Amino acid sequence: MPDSDNFEDESFDVDELSGKSGDERFVFLHDGTKISDSSDLKIKNYDFTNPIVLSEADLALLKTKSEQFVYYLSGHLSMFLRTEFNLELEDLNADLYKSFVSSINSPSCVTLFKLQELNGVGLLDVNAHLSATVVDRILGGRGSTNPEERGLTDIEKALVEDFNQIILEEWCKQWDSIKKLNPVIIGTETTGKFLQTSPPHAMMLILSMEASFGDVSGPLRISVPYYTMEPVLSGLLSQTNTPSKVKQTVSPKWHEIYDQIPVDVSIEWDAFELSVRDLLNLEVDDVIELNPEIISKTKARIEDRTCFIGEVGLTGDQVAYQVNECMSESLNLIGKSYG
Repeated sequence: MPDSDNFEDESFDVDELSGKSGDERFVFLHDGTKISDSSDLKIKNYDFTNPIVLSEADLALLKTKSEQFVYYLSGHLSMFLRTEFNLELEDLNADLYKSFVSSINSPSCVTLFKLQELNGVGLLDVNAHLSATVVDRILGGRGSTNPEERGLTDIEKALVEDFNQIILEEWCKQWDSIKKLNPVIIGTETTGKFLQTSPPHAMMLILSMEASFGDVSGPLRISVPYYTMEPVLSGLLSQTNTPSKVKQTVSPKWHEIYDQIPVDVSIEWDAFELSVRDLLNLEVDDVIELNPEIISKTKARIEDRTCFIGEVGLTGDQVAYQVNECMSESLNLIGKSYG
């Protein structure tokens, strides 16, 4: 039996995979090969216990809907503040609750809200400087404040509540076609350190915007647990994925009173082409030769549209026209098919 000391020890420390043994991160390929130089790689943390529940196509659809929401919200807030209020959509992504809470600046103006029809608590995170500027504008100021960021007083929180309520109500309106939602503000915070509205590993949908008015700009974010919005999102995505039914074209109904309406009908030929010189030289009694085949290619025109092609001839002592072909223009014009 070979000596056990001859076996190569292929064990490794779990910390080596997670990078906890130091600041350096280690990257491995699918076959276990270690990449020595990962400086050119873009590394993103991924929690396999909480996979992203929305595909890239689903997120793209939600971003399109969010762009409309941002457009209407910008106009609504401009009217509320009586000054131009600009909003731009920065991103719409999914992330863990603990990651979102840790990204909240301190101080900040965090509003806790609940949707009456759904479970869970959402968060509205508004930059503290932006909130203080809104308060200044509501009190009749020009909308510019001291650049120092600070927490809001109780009176200022009460003043800015209407501003936050408009944001939440406008955000809920975009889901009206799926479900009527009514937001209720249930509290405020100035930091994310003590927030416990969702489990740390809960997946959150985060809508990030950049707001600016006057000489002030700052971020504005809406974060809602995925389990809260799942009924609404499922309805939206199912509507999008369901193929739209082709509307059947209803033929116009014919009424007997239409029978007596006079319609101008003209019979025409594509006879020949003449130069301008020959046309100017035409005189009375001149004879122009025509191709005899044009008799069978005579066009019947109604309302300046070629509807039929047929043949001109004689029936007794009268000139007659025989329809040989029905053109598509006739169907568009009178909505009736001919055999």
